[in-house]
Amino acid sequence: MVKIKKSHEQGRTIVETLAYIMVMIAVTVGVAALVSQGYYKYESSSIQQELNDLKKTIATRYAVDGQYANVKWDDLCEDQIGPRSLMPNRDCESEKCKCEVQRGRHSFDGPVNIGPADCNASNTFCETFFIEFDELPQDICNQLGAKAWDTVSGSDIERMSINDTVWGWPHSPISELGNAKEFPALIQEVSKACKEGDENTIIWYFN
Repeated sequence: MVKIKKSHEQGRTIVETLAYIMVMIAVTVGVAALVSQGYYKYESSSIQQELNDLKKTIATRYAVDGQYANVKWDDLCEDQIGPRSLMPNRDCESEKCKCEVQRGRHSFDGPVNIGPADCNASNTFCETFFIEFDELPQDICNQLGAKAWDTVSGSDIERMSINDTVWGWPHSPISELGNAKEFPALIQEVSKACKEGDENTIIWYFN
């Protein structure tokens, strides 16, 4: 004889099944959140390392020139030097390898521009080079803007611009003009300069 389950037993089984499903959903969401948070922390660390490595690469590559008039991505692509994570793809169909595009991309997938700055009238001698990170999230902008630079390793930071706010060293020409804040950049000032969203731009100038 087939034993038929009582209605209250069937109801209990459905409730237990739903409870199990809800627990599994909660566990899955929690694990996904932890993975996402861990990956975000990894990207935050990576972008700072990319900036350090790119600065050192440019300073070393052009040290023999004694100035930075020729700073460009194509040189780094040709020499196969620079942080691999942000380097543009190489195009080696011609006699010399060059970059497929003239911008790298940082860990948060925004453009990275490099080039000479503070050049003479004929642009043949440039005392400074710049690194520009675009499309930065607000919290990453805060982290990078408040970074404490080691001015004894490689080329030194000369000034920094976050959106329209500029920082320079005390008694430097840009600070004495009165249109710049003084280094070191305080986190409170950096937070005011970094905007909500992912449209922040930081430019560092090194000499």
